[in-house]
Amino acid sequence: MQLTVKNLRLIFAAATIFLLAGRATRAQDSPPPAQQPAPAKPSSNMRPQYQWKRFDYTCEGGAKLTVFLHSNTAKVRFKDSNYLMRQTPSADGGRYSDGKVVWWGKGNGGFLQEDTPDGDGAMIVKDCQLDKPLNGETAGEVTGTVSYLQRIALPPTAVIVLQLQDVSRADAPAIVVAEEKITLGEHQVPVKFSIKFDPAKIDQKHRYAIGAQILDDGRLRFVNDKSYAVLTQGNPNHADLILHQAAATILSQPQSPQ
Repeated sequence: MQLTVKNLRLIFAAATIFLLAGRATRAQDSPPPAQQPAPAKPSSNMRPQYQWKRFDYTCEGGAKLTVFLHSNTAKVRFKDSNYLMRQTPSADGGRYSDGKVVWWGKGNGGFLQEDTPDGDGAMIVKDCQLDKPLNGETAGEVTGTVSYLQRIALPPTAVIVLQLQDVSRADAPAIVVAEEKITLGEHQVPVKFSIKFDPAKIDQKHRYAIGAQILDDGRLRFVNDKSYAVLTQGNPNHADLILHQAAATILSQPQSPQ
């Protein structure tokens, strides 16, 4: 049988239809592509991070101390030491201890000492005051310098004692409102100082002054012999003190701060 052009075209068309039908059948029989699993949702069982409250203190001699509080736990950072403490029973609820060291915090103040059964452990640092008082009021501050004119070298262990005093009553000893102690160390006069105080203790009707002494092994070496008025009645919160040499007498104890 001779194949004509017309017959060839019919054969080619039938083959094409058969091929396309086979492809469609295979596509229907093939399984659908595997679906990717949905990403896992983050677990809700993770413990939330502690929210610590930070309190910065300035202590005796200008030393810095930081307390972090969370629930009944305290982390105390002082110099190169870190203490993790638990709250312990006390009258005011501000006592934390790790069994060796205790932090006592009350109001805007506190101190750090060795924890002993009799409660009379060695003091590590005292006279700590919050840099930002709890009542939100910024701590008061008196600044200035201390110097003397005599060419006398004092040992590094000499201590400068500065006091913010209420001198309103002429017939009574001055009342100490705040005190700062500076170990001379490598300092050279004039020595800068800063005395922080609680503004609530200042009565605008009273008179205040800065008193200063330099002690060497408990002996009075220098003292101010004039009054340096500050704060109230138009006086500044800065004073540059010039001390004068004093007789070698033991420092008399002033009234305790109120």
